[in-house]
Amino acid sequence: MEAIKKKMQMLKLDKENAIDRAEQAEIDKKGAEDKCKQLEEELLGLQKKLKGVEDELDKYSESLKDAQEKLEQAEKKAADAETRAEFAERSVAKLEKTIDDLEDEVYAQKLKGKALSEELDLALNDMTTL
Repeated sequence: MEAIKKKMQMLKLDKENAIDRAEQAEIDKKGAEDKCKQLEEELLGLQKKLKGVEDELDKYSESLKDAQEKLEQAEKKAADAETRAEFAERSVAKLEKTIDDLEDEVYAQKLKGKALSEELDLALNDMTTL
């Protein structure tokens, strides 16, 4: 009978220990569930933040694309303007050469005119002396 009492006490102690472990497991489970819920909420917050960052990235990427297109257009306009300026410089150089040539021609014609005038004066003098 003593053995049965001892066995009953051991079973009672085992039962109390099992209940304590079950209660502790329930507490641990509740803590884990709370932690899981907290982490899920944190994850949702981070996902929202990530979405916001991705939206900003899309916006800035679009702005960068627009800026690059404007830069390319400006570079093309600058290259076109430089080409036109070079053409204008060449045209001015040609016109200046034409002006120089015409001035030389005018000078030569003036010299011819002066020579002819002198020749006519001589001829007129010769005619008047006759």
